[in-house]
Amino acid sequence: MFELTNSIPVDRLDDLVRNFDHHSAEYRSHSIDILMRMQQTVPFAHSEKYGGFYVATKAADCLEVAKQPEVFSNWPAEVIPALEPTLMIPINVDPPLLYDYRAILGPLFAPNKVKQHAAYVRQIAEELMDKIVARGGGDLKWDYALPLTGIVTLKLAGLPVEDWEHYAPPLHKLIYSGLPMEERLKDMAVMLERMRSEIRRLKDDPVPGSVIEYLHNVDMAGRKLRLDEIDGIILIMLGGGLDTTQALFGMSAVYLAEHPERRQELIDEPALLDNAIEEFLRVFPPTQGNARRATREVEVAGHTIKPEEWVFMSYAAANRDPDEYENPHEIDFRRENIRHLSFGLGPHRCLGSHVARLEAKTMFEVLLEKAPNYKLVEGGVQLGEDIGTIAGFARIQITT
Repeated sequence: MFELTNSIPVDRLDDLVRNFDHHSAEYRSHSIDILMRMQQTVPFAHSEKYGGFYVATKAADCLEVAKQPEVFSNWPAEVIPALEPTLMIPINVDPPLLYDYRAILGPLFAPNKVKQHAAYVRQIAEELMDKIVARGGGDLKWDYALPLTGIVTLKLAGLPVEDWEHYAPPLHKLIYSGLPMEERLKDMAVMLERMRSEIRRLKDDPVPGSVIEYLHNVDMAGRKLRLDEIDGIILIMLGGGLDTTQALFGMSAVYLAEHPERRQELIDEPALLDNAIEEFLRVFPPTQGNARRATREVEVAGHTIKPEEWVFMSYAAANRDPDEYENPHEIDFRRENIRHLSFGLGPHRCLGSHVARLEAKTMFEVLLEKAPNYKLVEGGVQLGEDIGTIAGFARIQITT
C-alpha cells in the first residue's frame, strides 16, 4: 500500500493518467504507480474530472504555484472537489488578510508553546495503549491514534475532551467515506452546531489558556474577531487535528508491522525516530495535495493557466520527485536534510506541524515501548474508501 508496485499494464496506467481522479478506486489501490507514471510522462497534466484541473507532480512546479498567493487563490477551497461545508480560517483566506490571521495564530503553535503539552500527550498515549495491551489487541486507529489526536486537539481548543467521539466520526465520514456529499454533510451539520454552541458558551465561561479563550479576547489588526471567524478557525483546527496525524501514524504503523526489521531498527536506535517521522511524512503524506484557483492568466511549467482554472499540487508525487531525492521510494531513516511538502508550502504552510510531530513521535514511542511485537490482524486492516483528500486507514486491528 502506498508503494510503487508496477502491477498495472502500461496502457491502463496511461488511461488513468489521462483521466486522473484522486478520489477513484484505482487511485486508492495504485496511487503511487499512477502518480509516478504521470511524473515521468506528463508531469503537469490536465484532467477533465470535476470540471477540469491541472495536476502538478514535480516539486519545483508545486513550489511555483504555492509561492504565488497573489495569483493562485485558496478561495473557496483548497481541495478538488470542494468538501468544506463552511469557511475554514486561515486555510481558505488569501493575503493580505491571511497574514493578519497568521500573526495572531502563529504564537499558539510555536515550538516552545507546543512543548508545554508534551507530558499531557504522553499521558493520554500511555493510557490508551495500556488498555489495548490489557485486552491483547485493539484498533490502532479507533482505540489509539484517533482518540489521542481528538483528545489533544479538543484540550488545546478548550472544548470538552470527552466529546472527541462527537467530532471524529463526522469528519472521518466527510473525508474517507466516498458517500454522496449530501449524506456526508448531514452528520457534519450536527457536529458544526455542537461546535458553534460550545464556542459561544465558552465566551462567558472560558477554559483558561485555551485557544478559544484566546480567540475571544485577542486583537487582530486593531479589532476583535467575529464569532464566525472563530468558528472558521476552530473548524480547521478540528479537521486538521483529528485526521491528518492519525492518518500518518496509521500508514507508518502498518508499514512497520509489515517490515518488522525496520520496526526493530527504531527499537534498537530510538534516536532515529525523529528522522523516521520525516521520512514517513515524505512517503506517506496524509494530505495528498492542495488545490489553488488562478485569479489571472499565468504560465506554469510551459502551460498557460487561465483565470478560474484550478491546479492540484500533488504532494504525494512531489515528495518522490527523483530530481529532489536520491532513491525516492526508499524509506531511509538515516536520510539527511529531509525536505518534503507534506505540511504544505508558502504562506499557507500548516500551522499545526509542531503539534503533529509531537503527537506522532509520542504515539510511536509508546507503541514501541508497550507493544513492540504488535501484529496486524489478518483481514483487519482496511483503507478508507476515498483517500484523495487525506490518505489513511479505516481500521487497523492488531494483536499485542
